[in-house]
Amino acid sequence: MEINNKDFLTTLVRIKGSKYNVAPVKSSKPIDKSLWIECSKALSRIYVGAPIKIGDVICKNILNTGVDIICTKNINKE
Repeated sequence: MEINNKDFLTTLVRIKGSKYNVAPVKSSKPIDKSLWIECSKALSRIYVGAPIKIGDVICKNILNTGVDIICTKNINKE
C-alpha cells in the first residue's frame, strides 16, 4: 500500500494596508508534507498589500515545487 505524503497546505500571510492583519492562503496543488515547515518559513517573510481577491497568487512556484500559494478570502483596503 502506498502512503500519500502530500496534502494541501493552508496557512496565513501578513497584510499591509487593511483592517485585517493576516489573510488565509492555500496551495494550488498538494505539497509534500516534508516541505510544509520550509514553506511556512518562506511565507512568514512575506507581507501582502491590500486589496487582495480570492484566487490571487501570493507566492508563485514556492520552493521550486511548481505549486502556487493563492489567497482564499477577499481583503479590502482600509
